Amino acid sequence: MHRAFVVSSASGLGYGELRRFDDSVGWTTFGPSEIKDPRGVRRRPQDRYLVINEPSAAVWLLGFDGSAIARIEVPSGLDPGGGVFGPDGMYYVGSRSQSSIHKVDLATRRYCGQALSLEGILFPRGCAILGDGRFVVASGTHPARGGGRRALLLYNREGALEDDSFVVDPQLDPLDVVLRDDDLYVTSEFPFGATDAAATLRRYSVATGSLNGVWSLQDIPTFGPVRKPRGIAFDENGTLLICAQSCVAAVNVGIADGVAMVAVDERLAGQSLAVVR
Repeated sequence: MHRAFVVSSASGLGYGELRRFDDSVGWTTFGPSEIKDPRGVRRRPQDRYLVINEPSAAVWLLGFDGSAIARIEVPSGLDPGGGVFGPDGMYYVGSRSQSSIHKVDLATRRYCGQALSLEGILFPRGCAILGDGRFVVASGTHPARGGGRRALLLYNREGALEDDSFVVDPQLDPLDVVLRDDDLYVTSEFPFGATDAAATLRRYSVATGSLNGVWSLQDIPTFGPVRKPRGIAFDENGTLLICAQSCVAAVNVGIADGVAMVAVDERLAGQSLAVVR
């Protein structure tokens, strides 16, 4: 299987650039040089472009060759982090500094305002939108100040908090969340920032919020432990990819110990990724 994906590498911990991996050529830089600190990288299967969030107040659309298709302005200070596509066709982007989620219309290429306020969440760590329009938001530890509630919260379609204890797991410190079928998959580093933190992928039921699967990222053959797991995305074959410090790992979520290394790159401080082939 020929595999290719694009990963964002943070400026504070890495090189502040987009990195593309392709089985045939390995790692290369990707996208316009103006993007200095990329964060969220997303793609819908039907789209021939990637969506990139840039904290300097823009959402970019990039072709698979890295060319800029559009740069969508968002309000100054929004500080966009992760993003997710909604069932309404909108793109929802999380604001790290303002603890809120905002709407962007990719078809008309315009910012459409705030969708919900995340009161009580010190640092949002990803969002999933359920088929009925409700939002599941990961609340994690603040990377600079520490603290913050470690849980997944549920909001209704109007943006009101519905359940502030949808997922409460003592071993969870969430970093990204993705929805697939009837489950939520979450990367976790617990305790966040600790040198001996347990890195895991955790699965929770959409119906009940209960834990129904854990994959350890502590000892991957030929590599060892994964450090600082962050963004996650499924490929077309149902394999979940995780970007982290210096690597991208793969998890076969149908197998209890189905974790393998995909690619290693010492220039990578992976934050988010999207599959392009």
